[in-house]
Amino acid sequence: MTNTIKKIAYLRGLCEGLGIAEESKEGVILKGILDILDDMADDMAMFAEILDEEIDDDEFDDELDDDFDDENEAEEEAEYSYAFICPNCGQELEVDEDVFENETELTCPACGNKIPIIDEFADFDDEEK
Repeated sequence: MTNTIKKIAYLRGLCEGLGIAEESKEGVILKGILDILDDMADDMAMFAEILDEEIDDDEFDDELDDDFDDENEAEEEAEYSYAFICPNCGQELEVDEDVFENETELTCPACGNKIPIIDEFADFDDEEK
C-alpha cells in the first residue's frame, strides 16, 4: 500500500512542478484526480486492514483445506448399486454395494427364486495380488 501512496505523491509533485495554477481548468482537473487517488489509496488501506483483522491467513488456509477434504470424501464415498435379472421371471433386482459384498445370494421378490451373487471380478482381483 505504501508503494501506491508513494506513486500518488510522485504524481502530485510532477503536477506541482508543471507550474499549472490550481485555479485553471487543467489545475482543477489534476487536483481532483489526485484527490480521488488519495481517497482510493486510503480506502484500499482501510479494506486491507479490515481483511487482516477478520481473516487470519492460517485460519483461511485451514478452511480451504477442510473444504477440499470434504469434496474428496464425497467423491471417495460414492456408493454403487448393482442390477441382477432373475432368470426365472425376468424381474430386475437392484442391490447396493454392501449387499453385493456381504451376501452370496438374492431372493427374487416377484417369484422367490434364489439368485447367486457372483463377483465376476473376484478372479481378476486375486490375480493382481
